[in-house]
Amino acid sequence: MTTRQEKRAHGDLRHRDREKRLQKLLAAKSKPKTESDTGDAEALVIGIGPGVCTVFCNETTKLVRCEMPVAPGDEVSVRHEKVAGIAPRRTTLARTDPANPYRERVIAANIDLLVIVASMEDPPFRPGLVDRYLIAAARGGVSPILCLNKMDVCAETSAADIFRVPVVRCSAVTGLGVHSLRDLLAGSMAVLAGHSGVGKSSLLNALADESHARTGAVRDETGKGRHTTTGSRLYLLRNGARIIDTPGVREFGLGQVTLAELRAAFPEFDGAGCRFRDCAHREEPGCAVRDAGGVRYISYLRIAGEL
Repeated sequence: MTTRQEKRAHGDLRHRDREKRLQKLLAAKSKPKTESDTGDAEALVIGIGPGVCTVFCNETTKLVRCEMPVAPGDEVSVRHEKVAGIAPRRTTLARTDPANPYRERVIAANIDLLVIVASMEDPPFRPGLVDRYLIAAARGGVSPILCLNKMDVCAETSAADIFRVPVVRCSAVTGLGVHSLRDLLAGSMAVLAGHSGVGKSSLLNALADESHARTGAVRDETGKGRHTTTGSRLYLLRNGARIIDTPGVREFGLGQVTLAELRAAFPEFDGAGCRFRDCAHREEPGCAVRDAGGVRYISYLRIAGEL
């Protein structure tokens, strides 16, 4: 061989070697990792408790030790019956910790839909709480749905018409709207959230067509909900939906809210014809939103006052 031919031959060999190494690397990356390969097993968190969490791993459910701040919906690695790592979260639903307003508590992770469960009378409808959930959804990258439960108690829902989100009207008692909601959730990860006593656990049982969660009644003397779910937990439905049931709340802290997050929760104010494109709808001259006023604007101002 000439020197040129030798260089070309060596170059071809190096190229083939690189191709072989690349193929081996790609094969190793695409090969499913098992517990025997790495010592870790991939799992989905479906429930949490003090120092432990329940995970779904290798088609089975088991309790493992956990010293990390996990939430239902988290994808984790388990090593020696202990959570060893948490995968980056795609989306979250979070609120401020009731015991520490400067600390954020993640309620659910990697969810596609936030189902805001509300009732019109028992307990009374709270549009301000819905607004807070909408801000949390926008902040966490989650699509919201408003579910009006207990339609067997009160069928008048005009107070909820102010929200520009998908609305589903249901009754966990009669089954009204349950099939439609189940279809909306099929194949997705969703979280049920709302005021205490609105019937989230009863709705979950109706969606699953079996008694997964404990249920309770609203206290007659106060009209306030009785907490029947004490911790967030994930349930698997036959239609592929994965639903996280959360404890009922009476308040939902958001911490510091940005103007962008507030705007996302009030999309009806976009394009209102204000003089300034970046109008905050508070003190700016020529604000069409302020001039129009209304219930939504009052709610907007209430939250904007916390900025």
